[in-house]
Amino acid sequence: MSLCGVGKFIPLAIICCVLQNCMPSRYVKPLAKKQSAAAFSFGGPLITFVGAPIPIPFSALGYGYGISDNLTAYGNLHTTSLLFSNAQADLGATFNIYKKENTFGITASPALQIAYNVRNQSGFRIWPSTDVNTYFHPDKKPSYFYAGFNAWFELANLKAHNEKQQRHLIPNFQVGYVIVKTKWQHQFETKYLGIGIPNLPGVVDYIGISSRGSFGVYYTLVRKF
Repeated sequence: MSLCGVGKFIPLAIICCVLQNCMPSRYVKPLAKKQSAAAFSFGGPLITFVGAPIPIPFSALGYGYGISDNLTAYGNLHTTSLLFSNAQADLGATFNIYKKENTFGITASPALQIAYNVRNQSGFRIWPSTDVNTYFHPDKKPSYFYAGFNAWFELANLKAHNEKQQRHLIPNFQVGYVIVKTKWQHQFETKYLGIGIPNLPGVVDYIGISSRGSFGVYYTLVRKF
């Protein structure tokens, strides 16, 4: 099993050999109908480096479009992976399951995570994933808190080095806060990645609970237009 599902593709991800989903929630709330948005996200699992906790620096650039007030489609290109000759992206949509305007709601975000080794022209992989989040607005303000679960689905029967894949469902939990302005959004998220999955042995020191999983921190900047 590999963090972000790319451990067998890029040198950077070789150090990330325990967990999977390395990116934050995308568009916890759908955009308005016909609204577009550009996004930049940064962050990853926390590790101990030279005695200090730091996030692995995964980054992505993305675009979202409001198909309706209840449905937003999006795509993101993982820019860190490109540095290692790997094309990696996530494509998905966010839709409302339930909402009470300016109070709270529940959304779901099914997606596909895609990776391909450009240098070797091999190793095409797809991982389905889904997020379910509940959000609420304190005092009916535009900014909001959210919490939810994420799941990655591993379809392959073998891991890197032809090892048997033992886990086909990788659960994660996230909480966050979104500062909403007229044109800009600032999203801050903390994730617990790989719930219950051992993170030892490893070549880096993940910051998890009882040597299982890892905490992750993320920031996303969104410009709406």
